[in-house]
Amino acid sequence: MTEHGPISDPDRWLMGHPADSPVPEIPEDAVGPGKWMLMHNDLTVAVGPWGVSFGANLTPDDTGIGTWSFEQFKKAMTEGKYKGMDNSRPIMPPMPWESFKNLTEEDLRAIYDYLKSIKPIENVVPAYIPPAQTE
Repeated sequence: MTEHGPISDPDRWLMGHPADSPVPEIPEDAVGPGKWMLMHNDLTVAVGPWGVSFGANLTPDDTGIGTWSFEQFKKAMTEGKYKGMDNSRPIMPPMPWESFKNLTEEDLRAIYDYLKSIKPIENVVPAYIPPAQTE
């Protein structure tokens, strides 16, 4: 964050929520049905009725999408499947996968090829945290 607002850090480009950054404290009453969405100031953590989600590592490192096939990428982007795997949980907000589901295969391939071409960054993003179950 600068005096002019957020700027991209090329050493962290598309690596998701930094593994070495602690999970921010989340007020207990912030998560659950009918609650507001909150974003961490680095925009890599989102809290809402769905729980807590973290920006994914989109770099071609093995901790990101390095081992993903194009078919997995396509399934994630068009069906909202976590890691592009059948029988996996949905991709959580705020990732707008629904906005990508109608892209052509050519456009999806271009995005995939670009992501596979950027600098790989080793970064294990924290796991999604579902909302607390209430009675």
